[in-house]
Amino acid sequence: MNYNNWKSKMKPTSKTFLKGLMAIVPITLTLYLLFWLVGTAELALGNIFKFFFPDSWYITGLGFVLGLPVVFFVGTFLESQTFRRRFNNIEQLVIKIPVVKTIYTAIRDFTSLFSSEQKGKFKQVVLVNVPPGNRQQIGFITVSDSEERSYTFIADNQVAVFLPFSYQMGGTTVIMSRENVAEIDMSVEDALRFIATAGVVGNVNDEKIKSERV
Repeated sequence: MNYNNWKSKMKPTSKTFLKGLMAIVPITLTLYLLFWLVGTAELALGNIFKFFFPDSWYITGLGFVLGLPVVFFVGTFLESQTFRRRFNNIEQLVIKIPVVKTIYTAIRDFTSLFSSEQKGKFKQVVLVNVPPGNRQQIGFITVSDSEERSYTFIADNQVAVFLPFSYQMGGTTVIMSRENVAEIDMSVEDALRFIATAGVVGNVNDEKIKSERV
């Protein structure tokens, strides 16, 4: 058997293997992350519980159960302007530490990108003309030309557009003329999913239609 024949026979096998791998990897990473979060909460809050109460009162899983109301109360406190200002003051102290600043701000910016609060700041999904050539890039208008703005460096016919990166954290914000952007009929969630996966994953509506047809 020559190499070409062997390669042609192995191609369907490798294709099937890759399909299985693509199905297993996301599930495995998701479960690993969930177990890691549960284990971390169990270890940290469990030790705190043992510090204040007898060890005989502790049962496995209590640390994770205690973590749920803790997260809820933190979110409730942050809705208060007073606690929000205090949190921001603490955050400013944290980001002054060189190495911690890089890690913390990257994680904070990435998680806030997918939060409902941040999505509300995206006015419209647009296609941006990117020179040279006829290239276009998906972005989000964050400062529109139809609203009052406090930024004096943005002209009346200009908009601010946020351009996220694919498969990595962060993005760039560009100021450009309104004529260089074109609004598209696409939800913020679908646009974020398209950018984050470089277009590999379709939108939710397409996935629902495909599942209904099957």
